[in-house]
Amino acid sequence: MKTGLSAPMRSVLIVATTLAVVLGLLFLLFRILQPFLFVFLTAFILSVFLNPLFVYLHQRFRLPKAVSAILAIVISILVVAIPFFTIATLLINEISDLLDFIQANAGSRNELMQAAYGYLNRWGISTQHFEFEANKYIVTTLGFVSTSLTSILSQTFGLILNGMLTLLVTFYFLTQKETMLRYIYSVNPLRQTDTDRLSTRATEVISATIRGNLIVIAIQAVFGGVGFTIFGLSSPVLLGALYGVASLIPVVGITLVWLPAAAYLIVTGNLAGGIGIAAWCIVSNLLMDNVISPKIVSGETRLHPLFILFGVLGGVQLFGLFGIILGPTIVALSFIALEMYRQLLKDNT
Repeated sequence: MKTGLSAPMRSVLIVATTLAVVLGLLFLLFRILQPFLFVFLTAFILSVFLNPLFVYLHQRFRLPKAVSAILAIVISILVVAIPFFTIATLLINEISDLLDFIQANAGSRNELMQAAYGYLNRWGISTQHFEFEANKYIVTTLGFVSTSLTSILSQTFGLILNGMLTLLVTFYFLTQKETMLRYIYSVNPLRQTDTDRLSTRATEVISATIRGNLIVIAIQAVFGGVGFTIFGLSSPVLLGALYGVASLIPVVGITLVWLPAAAYLIVTGNLAGGIGIAAWCIVSNLLMDNVISPKIVSGETRLHPLFILFGVLGGVQLFGLFGIILGPTIVALSFIALEMYRQLLKDNT
């Protein structure tokens, strides 16, 4: 009488054991790489964005892949660094001018505070302990900044290291793309056509989202800077840059910039300027959100603006800042996956 397992049962046991070992090792691999997920994610997004330039340099000039990848990374750094340092120089100059203005007009502080108190009292808001609470808040904030300064400086080395690792991983993502794809195809249970559709769509959405957001930030910064200049606010470049970056925050982003600016103009007696900057920012933002931005972002991603909105909101909650890119990408891939499932049901039927 046979006491061993049958051949099918042995096969099932072998497959189950192998799967358990593979899943266990993959879990350990994930825990090892978990501290560097930010590095890999950033490198992947950079490689997707730089791949057209890498391919152009490799094919057009017949350069080795390593040289093409290095040139693509260096060019991208220069393209980002030159405008960044130019804007940073302008911002530093404007911040310096702003500090000089504050010091030169220190005597008008009481007049400004009295005007602000008058407006608050007019609306029924008590200002009896307002200055005490404000000073206490300022002292607490400065104490927090001073105690956190050591921690911030200690993290600088980590930021530099992560940046170098990101560029290194981006280099290998560019040069070893074909090898990685072949391996993914070999272990992927999906058909190669379906995998190609998913990878192509992900590349399209990531590239379009990055380009679209950069264009939107630039346009919003120009709108904001022009408005702040027209209505007499100092440091229009600084405020315009903050206005453009704040536009990445859905729904309330730019309000965090123009509302204090309008309140400042009104409190200092420039009622027309305060109302004007508020109207300018509201109208320009409606124009951006309803006309310009959908054509830039939605047109390239081929997603409805409503899906992009919820993709960004949910993505930011789940992934942080990278959710601005990953949210719409996951939404687009979900539609591709549903189409693949529909086609599979159709084929089986």
